[in-house]
Amino acid sequence: MVAQSIYDIDFIELYKTHKKQAARPKSSPDRWDQKAEAIEVGQLDTPYTRAFIEAMALKPTDTLLDVGSGSGAIAVLAAPSVQRVYALDFSAGMLDKLQLNAQHYGAHNIKTLCKDWDEGWADVPQCDIVTASRSTLVEDMASALLKLESKAKRHVYLTYPAHIEFGASSAIDSSQTPELATPSYLYVLAILHQLGRRAQLRFISNTSSELGKTQDVDWALIDWEV
Repeated sequence: MVAQSIYDIDFIELYKTHKKQAARPKSSPDRWDQKAEAIEVGQLDTPYTRAFIEAMALKPTDTLLDVGSGSGAIAVLAAPSVQRVYALDFSAGMLDKLQLNAQHYGAHNIKTLCKDWDEGWADVPQCDIVTASRSTLVEDMASALLKLESKAKRHVYLTYPAHIEFGASSAIDSSQTPELATPSYLYVLAILHQLGRRAQLRFISNTSSELGKTQDVDWALIDWEV
């Protein structure tokens, strides 16, 4: 049956189907532990991280949960602006590098949590702000969005690739077979809409700290109030 309107489309299930078809393998902690070894300490301040942090309305009394924190780009650089940061990642190697970055930048209010998206988060604290920076290529988007929201008291901010070529196999021609490339960030907006959330879309470029421009954009920044 042909869909008659947007309301006839189950974006939650459509995303899961597309993600299964896409040729990007699921990440593993071991792979990211190896990547962490090559990361230099003290290299967190980039146009991307500055733009992400500037986009958030952080308060000195806030607590912040950074999901998929990696080596600490958001967690460490946001730490001076908030009361407490919880950095969550499934890679122990990345969290070790995050702690070295925290020492380098003088951020002493960060606690690390070694957990996966698929684990139970019962012991993960609820925070004013929840972020997921470049860590949202998940198998079940709706479940991940609701999991982020469940830990947020005020706001959720995430970034997702703005181009479907990101992470796709070099053997894939995304212009010819987009169903085999990375699912579009439009799925995230559609799923949030389907869940009854009013999300905002902006863009972040790796080469500019300006938000809102679509030229040479690398990441979609999506956020909503809870």
